[in-house]
Amino acid sequence: MKLLITGAAGHVATLALPGLVDGHDLTLTDRREPRHLPAGVRFQALDLLQAGDADLAALFRDVEVVVHCAYVPSGQPEVYSPQPPQIERFDAEFANIGMAQRIYRHALQAGVRRVVMASSNHAADWYEHEQVHRRRRDMVYPTDLPLADNFYGWAKASYELLAFPYACGTFGRRVEMVMLRIGSPYPIDASRYAPGAPPAASSLTRPSGPAAFKRALGAFLSARDCAALFRCATQAEGLVGTGEVPWVVAYGISDNTRAFWSLESARRQLGYAPEDDSEVIYAADVRRLLMDGSPDAAGRLGPLRG
Repeated sequence: MKLLITGAAGHVATLALPGLVDGHDLTLTDRREPRHLPAGVRFQALDLLQAGDADLAALFRDVEVVVHCAYVPSGQPEVYSPQPPQIERFDAEFANIGMAQRIYRHALQAGVRRVVMASSNHAADWYEHEQVHRRRRDMVYPTDLPLADNFYGWAKASYELLAFPYACGTFGRRVEMVMLRIGSPYPIDASRYAPGAPPAASSLTRPSGPAAFKRALGAFLSARDCAALFRCATQAEGLVGTGEVPWVVAYGISDNTRAFWSLESARRQLGYAPEDDSEVIYAADVRRLLMDGSPDAAGRLGPLRG
């Protein structure tokens, strides 16, 4: 199977690559070359926003599956200074939606069978911020209406909804669409959640202390499971979503004891079977930070205060 991976130098694509390299004909693209390029894998430097249609058509030629991880962060110097306020992130996120449209349209025109989009849990993170951390609900489902309280999440939800007409066949044929709402694909640094540690810098409402540690445990996606998730998303057969449309939204986390995003569609429709559990991997930190008897240490999930 011939695969095209965009944003190949980025963190998510780097984690996904081990699950895609075996048995596939891979082409990677990004504005800069990845630090480690596997033997036999082609790389083409390209800016997907600025490249001409002819260059994109050549890139997509004969591709069966596109894994789209490319992203323009709003903290890039040419867009905004680092950590811009949420209200200043619209233009950069709107550019990302435009890039998604270019990917979908060229996939349609090139006869690509499936697009796997690296979406994000933030596509529906209003539920987390307003309900999970206030203990009004325990689980967020991929079937919940995508509601984001910030422009980053709004853009991710837009990628997902933008894909739906392509999956419906509105433009002449159906393109299979898999939207992966990635959790937190980073090792957990427990020192960030120790008593007295400063809260993470963010323009969004975030828990801190033990509550933030619980959130990190629930959102964790190990490198091994990330590779497996993308492998399943590219190889799953008989992809059928809501209303028989080949459009699937799935959360991407490990098999975490404290998960608050449902893996139902990832397991059932993609065949994803995560092997890791943050509660086991970080058991020593769980004992140290959550077994001290403090009020905020109680419960599977944490409140906004920390």
